Amino acid sequence: MVTPVSPRSFWLPRRGYAPGEYEDAFAADTVAGRFAVADGATEGCFTGLWARLLVDDFVTGAAPDVSAWPAAVPALQERWAADVEARPLPWYAESSVSQGAHAAFLGLAMAASADDFCQWQAVAVGDSCLLHSRGSALLRAFPLDRAEQFGNLPDLVGSRAPSDDVVARQRLWTDGRGRPGDRLWLMTDALAQWCLAQIEAGDNAWEDLERLLTADGEAFREWTERLRDAGGLRNDDVTLLAIPL
Repeated sequence: MVTPVSPRSFWLPRRGYAPGEYEDAFAADTVAGRFAVADGATEGCFTGLWARLLVDDFVTGAAPDVSAWPAAVPALQERWAADVEARPLPWYAESSVSQGAHAAFLGLAMAASADDFCQWQAVAVGDSCLLHSRGSALLRAFPLDRAEQFGNLPDLVGSRAPSDDVVARQRLWTDGRGRPGDRLWLMTDALAQWCLAQIEAGDNAWEDLERLLTADGEAFREWTERLRDAGGLRNDDVTLLAIPL
């Protein structure tokens, strides 16, 4: 196991929406070395609940190999259905409930190695991304590595989808290694796209992000709103989980 130093989390709902309407989710267990973010799709029913179930289950999961993660999805689908169906809902919500909720998902598991490095595995469905930086350099980006790859129809994990569909959509990356001083950044799509675009343009995206590690939630909100005002960041829920090694 690896215990990262002072992981930080930041989140913000899309502009014009209240905090209670935020539909991303994130979770972290620094002792177990497990972290996750999920981005609930706007089109759907109780997507925030679905995103929360996905991340909470991943960080408390006992399987050391993240490739086993899809096996947990059917039980989560049952929990989502039981929670939703126990609520009093108007008749016109029945169609939405039958279609279910959808979310992009990214999970990260870390373990110590004998040479002071850390090994990590990541599993993802969709366009929430893991970026691994060292100084001003981007070492890895997963599962998307270019800003142009982001679109309106990412792969998603569905609360009603067959489990085989989740297995088919997942992408596993098993060869990550980090050393002290590196950073691992888990981001939902809007922020990940901005970050990759900055890097592709030759700018140092890490300067702003590094400053945020010593800032508070209000500083993150102001920074995010400036990017939105400038047109560089899509108006979407934003989640950042920063893990200094």
